[in-house]
Amino acid sequence: MVPVVFIAGYANTGKTTLVKNLVQVFKKMGYRVAAIKHAAHGYEMDIEGSDTWHYCQAGADRVVVVGPASLTMHRLYEQEPPLKDVCKMVEDVDLIFVEGFKREPGPKIEVVREGKERLSLGDDLIAIVGDKSLTAAAPTFTSDDLPQLAEFLVNYFDLEKSVIFSGR
Repeated sequence: MVPVVFIAGYANTGKTTLVKNLVQVFKKMGYRVAAIKHAAHGYEMDIEGSDTWHYCQAGADRVVVVGPASLTMHRLYEQEPPLKDVCKMVEDVDLIFVEGFKREPGPKIEVVREGKERLSLGDDLIAIVGDKSLTAAAPTFTSDDLPQLAEFLVNYFDLEKSVIFSGR
């Protein structure tokens, strides 16, 4: 199974920015990565009135949009699918970043801002990213330390280190 790392933290701590920046760092290193975002309060993927919106409104269980450089599948569920099932759908990547799902078990990087509360992540906590170096029981990084955080994750998950030269 593809390694999964959770990016956890309270609202407005910079989780999305961290995932975006880590994706860029890993892509430059030659890795194939995926990002999963938990929208705990729901979301609208489609624009009201568009063709695909009409298909969903009509009751289609899946709507697929195909273009010259992408494919998007909108799959409708009666209830939120388990994260493990979502991760199984993600293929051909070396690492999955998951933003949110802080209650799911698995390795987590906590994003902390000065003066904000910390989460209770227990043994799932593998690293912390904060405004400045923190004293903690896990390795700590700042947003300027992303290459070091990426190297930490490569080692933590024992990812292939020569990906950039492997011809993928």
